[in-house]
Amino acid sequence: MGKMRKKVAIIGGGYTALSCANRLVKKGFDVTIFEKTDSLGGIAKCIECNGTKIEKHYRHIFKSDKYVINLLEELDLINKLKWPETKMAYYSKNGLYAFGTPFTLLKYRPLSFIEKIIFGFSVVKLKLIKDYKKIEKYTAEEWMIKNCGEKIYKKIWEPLLITKFGDNKDKVSMAWLWGKINLRSTSGTLEGERLGYLDGSYDVLTEKLIQELNLNGCKIELNQKVEEVKKDNAEYTIKTTDKIINHFDYVVNTVPYDSAKYILRNVLTDDENRKMDNLKYTSAKTLLIYSKKSLSNFYWTNIGDRDIPFGGIIEHTNMIDKSNYNDNYIIYISNYMYKDDRLFSLNAEELFDEYYPYLSQINKEFKKEDVLKLEVYEELYAQPIITTNYSEKMIGIKLEEDGLYLGTMAQIYPEDRGMNYAIKIGTEIAENIINRNIK
Repeated sequence: MGKMRKKVAIIGGGYTALSCANRLVKKGFDVTIFEKTDSLGGIAKCIECNGTKIEKHYRHIFKSDKYVINLLEELDLINKLKWPETKMAYYSKNGLYAFGTPFTLLKYRPLSFIEKIIFGFSVVKLKLIKDYKKIEKYTAEEWMIKNCGEKIYKKIWEPLLITKFGDNKDKVSMAWLWGKINLRSTSGTLEGERLGYLDGSYDVLTEKLIQELNLNGCKIELNQKVEEVKKDNAEYTIKTTDKIINHFDYVVNTVPYDSAKYILRNVLTDDENRKMDNLKYTSAKTLLIYSKKSLSNFYWTNIGDRDIPFGGIIEHTNMIDKSNYNDNYIIYISNYMYKDDRLFSLNAEELFDEYYPYLSQINKEFKKEDVLKLEVYEELYAQPIITTNYSEKMIGIKLEEDGLYLGTMAQIYPEDRGMNYAIKIGTEIAENIINRNIK
């Protein structure tokens, strides 16, 4: 890199930022991370739960998550990755059914025998598609109705699209659903899906990354919200809440588009601004229930009943034994919605009151008095709405202004957003910067 160490500013403190910084500092770059809150980890941040840590929003690892797995190996944490048995279910108006294997499909009553065969063949057909660009011009609704029929679409796929995207479910590209199905299939076995979990939560990986960054001289600026990025000749200046730092050679933005547009307003092109303006997000609200009683024996239950106002039940203690949490059952209620939705403004108790009639419908033995504690966590920019021909609308990681990079969930495509792909993007940006400085 020559006599002078190249300086890199990274905006945001999630896993894209951490993985990018980790790669760069080990190659000798002078890296500074700017995070507006008092801690790092982004959407993988954890909380204290009866003496141990647990994620605010449910987390697990797929067999195909090679970037997470490689990072765990690199940091000598692979022994912390466990692969417990996990059972999946689907809840419809007809009741609660085991789901996710060929055998459970045969027992799924809402579909006729012929519909089960058609459904199975459509999933196999999707798995055989290697080039997502062949299907990204179709909406998921169009493709599924054509290949499954409207009845199967209405019974299985439409409820899932609605819980994720609401009124925009008919705009979502088939490439997004293709990525989702292919990702899940890599963790499947004849006995069911096998998902991984870090013993001690994602906090174990976050803390190890922070330790590595500190050992390698990375500067971490917490409680420093970036207000503005400017460029003078070949150097960038970062203006935060209470300081100005000059002479950066590269700037890596990892915060969502709505914040990025403001922060990078001096250095974005008109086309980049337009593309950012056109992307919409759904928000997420996760209700965390500490309970004396279990809801079911399933880890993950997808909700296929459109009358139920949430999309999924993730019973964490059906994957990790409740003895780790003072014998409490830990249950996440997952819900994607828009920020102007009435439910998005509710606190934990109010949200539970809205959900309880449906939880008791799923399990009549589950009572309000079984609940020990409630917490709620939200993410404003949880899921980009991936529309048709998204590859033509997506902004690349390297922006027009030289030395400026963008790594957000909106760049994860055709895969579905997640920690593995946050690490992938951070790694790709770091490699691009490193390669530019090899002489």
